[in-house]
Amino acid sequence: KKKAVKNGAWLYALQMFNTVVPLLTLPYITRILGTVQYGFFSIALNIIGYFQVVVEYGFAMSATRKVALSDNSQESLSKTFSTVLFARGFLLAVCVGLSIVYVGLNKSQVVQCVCLLILMITLFGNCIQLNWLFQGMQQMRYITIVSVISRTATVALTFLLVKTTDDLFLYCLLYAVSPIISGMLGLFFAKKNFGIHIVKVKMHDIWDELKCGWYVFTTQLSSKVFGAIGITFLGIFASAEEVGIYSAIQKIPNILILAWTPITQVLYPISSQKFQGSFASGKDFVNKSKRIFVPLFATIAIVCSVLSKIMVKIAFGDEYVTRFYWMIPMLMWMLAAIYNNFTGIQTLLASGHDREYSNCFQVGVVVTIALNFILVYFFKGNGACMAPLLSELALGIMLNWKVKKLESMEGKQSAS
Repeated sequence: KKKAVKNGAWLYALQMFNTVVPLLTLPYITRILGTVQYGFFSIALNIIGYFQVVVEYGFAMSATRKVALSDNSQESLSKTFSTVLFARGFLLAVCVGLSIVYVGLNKSQVVQCVCLLILMITLFGNCIQLNWLFQGMQQMRYITIVSVISRTATVALTFLLVKTTDDLFLYCLLYAVSPIISGMLGLFFAKKNFGIHIVKVKMHDIWDELKCGWYVFTTQLSSKVFGAIGITFLGIFASAEEVGIYSAIQKIPNILILAWTPITQVLYPISSQKFQGSFASGKDFVNKSKRIFVPLFATIAIVCSVLSKIMVKIAFGDEYVTRFYWMIPMLMWMLAAIYNNFTGIQTLLASGHDREYSNCFQVGVVVTIALNFILVYFFKGNGACMAPLLSELALGIMLNWKVKKLESMEGKQSAS
């Protein structure tokens, strides 16, 4: 418990920083770039987001769990590190190829394509990220240190250099180099403190690692679709201006999700260990945690909904305030996503039921794509802000059904 509190404090320090940074930069950037240029940036960043999920794969969960349950020897950590690094290198090459195809098919969208190519630099940083290692070792302070240093440097340069709408490409570059800085710092700390180094691994080791993270990857890709498909379809069916407004307002519930992220990162290794003992003890721990955090975030969502108009005006300016009401269903989505985290990640994934978790998401992603396509096509931004909430509610029904089924099976096994 003491170690968990300490790790939570480090991650909350990071999330407080990550919460403050957008509060400082977004009002500046949205006003400097304007709705149209910010829309081009958001469309390109949205595509990069899909590539990031591919490069990061499922290692944030599968490799973290492997480290958390391993003997933590230098040999074991180095092998896992090398396997993950080579696997990500392969996935990075796939993403580079896909981006070239995308640019070839969208030559007319020059500004958007240039933004995309610049932001591709981000993927090289994601390839060497070691948050999974630090999380598995329950040494969260390193995640905080490397992130704060890299973000501080790029934020300072953003305020110093980005002055007009003509600086869109420069902003993309500054945005992209932050993961590279944090990745390099992470490698330094990992080598210094854990002695990890690149070792020779076989192809079947890489293949096994990819198979191990497959179900987590598919669910994370589905999760990305849940949050990003709205911008994807808006980029097709709506103007860049509407994309810019939607992307800006969406940042507010996303900032609140940042406040939730360290909680789930701290809880997940503990949940995994609890479920290792028994399903009942793991479920009891998850339920106790849920009774604390869900009401807390529900209160925050209600307060932000009441103040949504003034929050949008202060955060982004008068160009964005006309659609302030989009924020309310987005906040409800945020609350539903946190509730589903306890059912999905903290229960199904932590107990090793990756397949069941993945199956729910496979159905959920189909529902999400269908709802977003229909609602965005007919209602543009109004539909885009409602679709994630409806999709998350549908996912919650499926996840709860899976957990109830597992509980029933566990009960029968205990009785026998």
